[in-house]
Formats: sequence, C-alpha cells, structure tokens
Amino acid sequence: MKRMKKLAAAGAICVAMPGVATSADWPGKPMTVIVPYGPGGGVDVFTRPLAAGLSKELGQPMIVENRPGAGGIIGVQHVSKANPDGYTYLSGGVHQPMAEGLYPKRNYDLDKDFVPVALTAYVPTVLVVTNNAPYKTVREFVAYAKAHPGDINYCSSGNGTSQHLVGEQFKRLTGINVTHVPYRGTAAAMTDLIAGHCSLMFDGLGTSASQIRSGSIRPLAVVTKNRSTLFPDIPTLKEAGGPDMDATIWYGWWTRQGTPPAVVKRMAEAIRNTLKDPAVAETWKLQGAEVPTMPYAETGPYVHAEIERWTQAVKELGISVD
Repeated sequence: MKRMKKLAAAGAICVAMPGVATSADWPGKPMTVIVPYGPGGGVDVFTRPLAAGLSKELGQPMIVENRPGAGGIIGVQHVSKANPDGYTYLSGGVHQPMAEGLYPKRNYDLDKDFVPVALTAYVPTVLVVTNNAPYKTVREFVAYAKAHPGDINYCSSGNGTSQHLVGEQFKRLTGINVTHVPYRGTAAAMTDLIAGHCSLMFDGLGTSASQIRSGSIRPLAVVTKNRSTLFPDIPTLKEAGGPDMDATIWYGWWTRQGTPPAVVKRMAEAIRNTLKDPAVAETWKLQGAEVPTMPYAETGPYVHAEIERWTQAVKELGISVD
C-alpha cells in the first residue's frame, strides 16, 4: 500500500511538471519564430541570422514568419494563442513593452501571457536626416525647426513604434513642432527618407548603418549616453547640442507562458551559444549592435521593469493609437 502511494505521488509530480516529460525530446520538429513587423526592419534584421544559427545549434529548422500590422500587435496576438509547447516564439524588443501602454485593447498581457527567453541585441538609436537637409548638427536642426514650426516632418516605421516614441520625446524635450509621418515598416520609411520625401528619422543603427556607410543619409547624433564603437565619429545627442537622452533599442525573444521551464532554459542557452558564433557576432558588429550578456535569471525582471518604464512614458507623452 505504501509503495502504491509513493508511485501515485511520483506520477502526480510528473503531471505537475510537464517539462520533465517533454524537455528531453525537445526539439523534435521544426520551430517557428514570429516577427511582428515587415521584412527588412530592425527586428527582422536581428532575427534571421539568429534563426539560421539556432537551426544548426538545435538540429531542427527555425522558420521565420513575418506577421506585420497594428504596430506589431497582430504578430504578438498570434503567438499569444500558440500552444505552449516550445515550438513557437516571438522575436521583438523594446517595442513590445511600449505597446503595453499604447494599445489597451491588444487582447494580451506581455507580463502574464509570455515568458522572456533572452535578450538578443543592443542597438543605438541614431538621428539621421536626408542629404539635402539644410542643418548639419542637432543644434542647427533645433534652431531651424523653431524658426519653421510645422514645416519639418519625421518618418517612422509606424504609430506606436520605438521610432515614434523617441521622436515624440525629442519634441517634448526641445519644444519643437515637427510632424510625424508613420509608414508601414522601417524599409518603407527609409526609402522615403533617402528620396527626401521626409526630413529625418530616429532609427535603430541596425537598419541605418549600411545607408550611413553608403552616404545615402546623414547622421546627426546617436541617441545614447556614449558614442557607438562602430561609428565613433558620430556624436551623442547631448554632445551635438540636443537633450540628454538614452534610447538604446534592445531586442529579445519570448515564448508562451506555460511552456515547460526546462525547454525555455534550453532555448535561452541555445540563443546564448548562437550569439557567440563568430559569424553571428560579426553580423551584429556590422549592424552597430552589441551582444547582450545578461544571465537568464535577470532577463524576466529586466523586461518587467521595461514594461513599467515605457507604460509610464507613453502616459506622460499622451500618445494613444488604439
């Protein structure tokens, strides 16, 4: 009788801890990572090389699927309805904590419905302008904007994106009046910036780096505390005569809440290993990105703090897109 009770107790533990039963066989089939933005944007740029590396690291294909729309909400909603079996992931970044305050009717809660797996990149935000812009520095730009209120527009990858929020923070801190023009994705916005159809953009260096090198656009400043190691000649916003802002963009992966903890930790370890690959590290360097070294145990608390920070920022800026 005692032996039967012990066996029953052991069975109950196995049922309560699904990771014990499934993590040993994971991954046993292809996995999918959802990018909630269009191809060519910052999230996409840092997802595809990592997904390719993870396919080798884990021995199963990691399929990248773009599901853009509604400032990233559509793609995130899709992942929120996926089975919590460790085969569906969300690749996003600071944009997702920002959305918590921007979209009160988004039908998911990032804190409750998702588990942060790992941070994947840190990228400076850079203020870039079209080549025919009459201002050469941030100080000159602010002076020009004040002398021509409403005449300048800035483009972004869409309402509620990090580019939009950083632009609005800059407006508030400098007291200038410039018009926001949202696009459907970074690639479309960058195309019009190069063509001169919009005046400036607060972009992640990951998508601006190649355009800066080619001379297609002109950088005025990085919106960070320190200069970029990749572009050391570009001053910080404060050095260039602007406000003291730090808008470093971070990228990361999530999965569904309820995914076996052992599987989440194995994926986190696989991501860390893949980020150490020389080819991936070189790709990050070319994009002006740094590889995060944050331990797995600190990732969840960090993301939670970012959600609180950006929810408060959205409230203070008075932005609503829902």
